Amino acid sequence: MTHNYGQRWSDETDVELRKRIDARQSVGQIARDMGRTQDAIRGRAATLRLSLPSTMRPWREGVKRGPRMQRPDPSSTGEN
Repeated sequence: MTHNYGQRWSDETDVELRKRIDARQSVGQIARDMGRTQDAIRGRAATLRLSLPSTMRPWREGVKRGPRMQRPDPSSTGEN
């Protein structure tokens, strides 16, 4: 069991959570370091409307998207 089980979130712990999320730490790492469960971290992040880094596609965060490639017009290439 974690040492902060059942403890209320304080302004200081909210600030720490925000910093750790901004630093792109994993939910598991944040939970271990803060003595909370992963569900507690996810729940508090949702309450604060913070976006957690995706575990499914971590490489997508911060990707700058350029203009989309245009598909060639079939009528201009002579294809039917």
